[in-house]
Amino acid sequence: MSTDPSHQRFPPELPEDNKRVLRILWVAFIATQGVFATIYSMLAETLEADPEQAVLMLPIFAGIALLMAGISLFALPTYAARASVDYRSACIFRFATAESIGIFGLVLGMLGLEGYPFGFFTAAALVLLIQAPSETDYQRYRKTWSGRQP
Repeated sequence: MSTDPSHQRFPPELPEDNKRVLRILWVAFIATQGVFATIYSMLAETLEADPEQAVLMLPIFAGIALLMAGISLFALPTYAARASVDYRSACIFRFATAESIGIFGLVLGMLGLEGYPFGFFTAAALVLLIQAPSETDYQRYRKTWSGRQP
């Protein structure tokens, strides 16, 4: 059997080892938002930043964060399934894309914008929570993947 993803066959159920790995990664990506919040909280008082510049960046970063949430929740699963990317890799791509929302919040915090970074961290965690790896999600992904087969 070929290892080429385009010839890969998705099993009828998500293998247990994949479930375990995905759950661990999922929790780690959510926990990262707490790490970002801790870093921001520890450094916020010591930063010599320009809050005016941060206010100018807020709508840009908020727009990018919304775009990343949409990509993570909707575009990536469909695109990855149609491109025959295995479910585990697709989940990692989705998790990383959602995590970037928190990174935008951390950058805003480092620029001196107070309070808003926690909104970004929370939004990233919520997008990640929605994407919990499950058998239902796997079956939806598998159905999209099988729909692209000739």
